[in-house]
Amino acid sequence: MGRVRYSIFLLYVANLFVSCQSFKMIDIETYNPATITFPPEIHSLMIVNNAVQQPDNIGHYLDKENFSSDMSVSSDSMAYILCVSLGNAIAASTSFEDVRLYDEPLRRDSLFFMSQPLTAYKVASLCDENEVDALVSLDKIFYKTVIYNNHLYTGFISVEIFGEVSMFYPGGAEIITIPFVDSIKLMSDYNFLDVVTNGVFTAEDVNLTMRFISEYVGENLSNHFIPYWMNDQRWFYTSISSGWKRASVFAVAEKWEAAAKEWRYLYDMESKWKQKAFLASNLALCHELKGDFANAIEYAEKAFSLINEHSDEENQYRKMQSNYLELLKIRLEDDKKLSEQLREK
Repeated sequence: MGRVRYSIFLLYVANLFVSCQSFKMIDIETYNPATITFPPEIHSLMIVNNAVQQPDNIGHYLDKENFSSDMSVSSDSMAYILCVSLGNAIAASTSFEDVRLYDEPLRRDSLFFMSQPLTAYKVASLCDENEVDALVSLDKIFYKTVIYNNHLYTGFISVEIFGEVSMFYPGGAEIITIPFVDSIKLMSDYNFLDVVTNGVFTAEDVNLTMRFISEYVGENLSNHFIPYWMNDQRWFYTSISSGWKRASVFAVAEKWEAAAKEWRYLYDMESKWKQKAFLASNLALCHELKGDFANAIEYAEKAFSLINEHSDEENQYRKMQSNYLELLKIRLEDDKKLSEQLREK
């Protein structure tokens, strides 16, 4: 659960850190733009449930000694829970002046496996009647669940959730649809909200787990509609010389201006290409943490250019700097998008 484009980079750096002690990992928080940038005239929105509840006896399975049979579990209120969680998360931001929830489900048909996007007439009607500028619609929601219990009183619950949400506003030419999928697996020795009774799972425990994942997914879907904070990791290079050590002390204390001053002095004096590349990378980090992505990219390019010139394609530092440079370019574009989204409404 997180942003895919960062995960490969972080995994690579984490693996490299195991075998190399010449740099230090740090935790940071980044502020990221929403997936959707609303038009400037959108000041309020409403969450609506446009999904059909799946039947109680579809999608749920009880596995006893490798024999699967259908199980009945109600998904009543699950769509409502997801919509409330999504609406609360959006309302907690300052992106919109008003966020509302339409209490009644919009669809009355039985086609739970299909989404039926709102018509332009329905969108205009709902917005006009409720005095909102846009709609976020839950168009489909479906659960696949499994209980496994064996004779040793050990087992698990598996719950998967699938669905779609869409964004509409009157006069909008394009419907923006966002599919979602998530899952959770609970083992019988994991006491999650007392869902385990004597080590045996029941349909009631499945229902509780469905409620949990519905609320969780609703909250996380808000990232598509409002800017959000995300935990991330970066690194800076270290060395045994006194100047490097002094800079590292400042960096660990998060005194980045002081660290940058030390690293800049060392960078200007350095003649060895590898040390100069590492220092350029450190300076790129300092600029990134200030939100100065243009200068961060400039130093990251210097670092990559030096390493690229003196190493082959399999060099670990070359891969690191290449990934970091691409990440900074993404952050620069994200920053432009974020500035647009943070306009005063």
